[in-house]
Amino acid sequence: MQALNNLITAAVQLAGADNQISHNARLWQMEGGRACPLGWGDCSQPVYVDLKTGEHDYGQRGGPGRADCERNCKHGMAPPDDEGFPAEQAAAIGG
Repeated sequence: MQALNNLITAAVQLAGADNQISHNARLWQMEGGRACPLGWGDCSQPVYVDLKTGEHDYGQRGGPGRADCERNCKHGMAPPDDEGFPAEQAAAIGG
C-alpha cells in the first residue's frame, strides 16, 4: 500500500500540487503544522486536510501526519527525557 501511496503522491506532485499527498486511498493537502507531539522543541508535525471530506488529521495513528513523522523524525519518534535528549543518547553521555 505504501508503494501505491508514493506513486500517487509523485503523480500529484508532478501535476503541480507540491503540498498534496496520498495516504490510505485519500488525497490530503498540508494545511500547516503544529508543535511536535513528543515534545521536541526543534520539530513540528504537519497538519493535513482531506480534500474530499474536509476532515483534518493532527497526527492520529494511521493518518498522514503520523506517517510523516514516522518516516522523517530525526529523533526516531523517541520522546525526550528531562534534559531534552532521547533516552538512548542520555544513557550514552552518562545521563
